[in-house]
This record gives sequence, structure tokens and C-alpha cells, in this order.
Amino acid sequence: MTYRNFLRFAFLFLMIGFIASSCSKIEETTDEEVGMVSEDKKLVKGNFTSGAHATSGEAFVYDDNGTKKLGFVNFKTDSGPDLRIYLAEDTKATNFVQVSGSVSNGTYSVDLPANADFAKKKHVLIWCKAFSVLFGSAELK
Repeated sequence: MTYRNFLRFAFLFLMIGFIASSCSKIEETTDEEVGMVSEDKKLVKGNFTSGAHATSGEAFVYDDNGTKKLGFVNFKTDSGPDLRIYLAEDTKATNFVQVSGSVSNGTYSVDLPANADFAKKKHVLIWCKAFSVLFGSAELK
């Protein structure tokens, strides 16, 4: 093995190690109240489809005493580095608002920011910011 090939191998090994170590396990969260939101209280909803990683579950927007919330039911996705929840106009994350800087599996909700216009931004994205990768998305209808 030449010195140049050794350096290539070492660099590749270090990159794989970095990526593997930066993947964190996703916590499982259960909020029974979110799972009990009736269909007539859901303003818009959609089911997740997989992007680059297996992603499933339901997303919906509901009003909780004047606060708009984004609910997740039976949500599941792979772990990854720097996962975010975006509300976007499309699945490419070109025009979006960040809803949360962390992602959990399970049933839970997050408050929607005041500037989250779900009438225009109809796609919930599970986005890896570090690598610009779509893990999964749900179109809200």
C-alpha cells in the first residue's frame, strides 16, 4: 500500500467514524393528550412518507386554547445528526420556518411559531441540517 493510498484509507475511516459518532439516538416521547385530539379539532393533517430514511406517522395542526400546535402521532424516523422539524412550501426546504431544533419518536406536539403560515407552508419536513438531507415529509391538507 502506498503512502497516498494509506492517507485516503485513513481519511475515509475518520469520516465514517465522525458520521457514525454524530448520529444520536432519538428519544421516544408519549403525550397522551396529543393522541386524544379528535379529528374535528385537526385543522390540517397528513401522513409522513419516507425521504432518504424510513419515516412514518401522522402530523397535524390543531388549536390548543389559542396556541397553534403541530402534533405527531405514532411518529417514527431514523436517528441522524442535527435533525430539525421544518414547515415548508415544498420538500426541498427552500422556503421554510424552523418549528423545532430536535426530533423525537412517538406521540407529542410542539408549538408553532407565530410566523408559521401553514396555509402556505404545507409540508412538515424532518430535515438533517448538517447534510441537507430530507429524512421524511408530510403534506398537510
